[in-house]
Amino acid sequence: MKLSSFDAILNLGDLDYKCLPDKYFTDVLDSKRNYQFMSVIGNHDAKSQCPDEVAKKFLNNVYDEMINKKNKDINCEFSESKFMWSCKYKNMRIIGLSPSIKGADNTKEQLRFLKKHLTEAKEDWKICSWHFYDKYYHTGKYQEYGNIVSGDGHDDESFYDFCKDHGAIIFSAHDHVYARTNVMSKFKKPVIDEYDLKTGTDIVQIREGATFNILNGVGGWEIYIEQGEQKDYSHWVKKYARGEHNENAVRFGGLFCKFNLGGNNRKAYCEFKRINSSDKVFDKFYIYRNDSPEDILYSEIDDNFLQAKISAYEIKNNIKSNLNDNDNDNDNDNKNSNNTQILNDNFNISSQEKNKNSSNIFSIKNILIFGSITSIIIIIVGGTIIYKEAKRIRNEEKSNKEESNEKKR
Repeated sequence: MKLSSFDAILNLGDLDYKCLPDKYFTDVLDSKRNYQFMSVIGNHDAKSQCPDEVAKKFLNNVYDEMINKKNKDINCEFSESKFMWSCKYKNMRIIGLSPSIKGADNTKEQLRFLKKHLTEAKEDWKICSWHFYDKYYHTGKYQEYGNIVSGDGHDDESFYDFCKDHGAIIFSAHDHVYARTNVMSKFKKPVIDEYDLKTGTDIVQIREGATFNILNGVGGWEIYIEQGEQKDYSHWVKKYARGEHNENAVRFGGLFCKFNLGGNNRKAYCEFKRINSSDKVFDKFYIYRNDSPEDILYSEIDDNFLQAKISAYEIKNNIKSNLNDNDNDNDNDNKNSNNTQILNDNFNISSQEKNKNSSNIFSIKNILIFGSITSIIIIIVGGTIIYKEAKRIRNEEKSNKEESNEKKR
């Protein structure tokens, strides 16, 4: 886990591909970890791929790791089956499901669990996570499947759309690629949100009724090709697969998201980072929780946050506010500039930092002074995570090449 530091990890399933239920927990997770761990169950962790006792061991290992003392900052509620969970972490609600995983609760039970816990969620950030995908939200490695998560019946309700209606970000896997959608106002039959088309691809604005999906399965086993009509869907913003010349074959990676960026509980920043590449960052974007994009620009969220911080600083330090004086505009501009300079001088902000987005002016230490929310960095990844598997594939390829050379002799 060398690409970045982080506070929590959300794994999207397939912890091992050889039915070794302890390997991930002994070889990948740090024995003395101080980050929080969450994981859903993938098909390679379940009865479809492994003997019943092994599948049970996978499930119990995930459960035990999520409730032990190392996960002291997370409060999770599990279903009786342990295949479904709802976790509160800081100002986040993260829900993990296992629809269509063999041995797990049926689709109706999973949807009922989702509705209960997402409807009750009052946290600023909400996340839905599962292993499989619905038919419009993969890039074509497997052509034979339909809506694996939600079901293909005429009356089957879309898990994606329910999460969207509550403004929850959606993470999925199974297809060993990375793919990010536009912000969608409908998932069952894809409809791109009208406000998403008014910003660049590096700006994501979510709200109740509009969100996006990231499929990420490139954590370290094998990166797949993309093919068929799925790879050309118009709702893809960014896609990452094996490549025409296998150039990405061992460039595994994860999505690193920093929520409450700079203490702003309406802003996050994400980067998809990969190993074995000189260009480590393949995708990067900001997420804004914007309840009224028709009236509020995302930049105003930054401005409002900065003004609130300035006001908090003035109150704390008994500084007379100049922001609402009825002087002329030039005087106001000068006074506002003076207020910002006071902040800069007090926090020793460098000239380089001053040129960054205004929400970054406040360090985590300063945020705590003002009683604001601290930033949370979460890595989201599917498949056996990243580094040891990259080495394994290189070793296997080397071994295969040597065997081939021996046969030629």
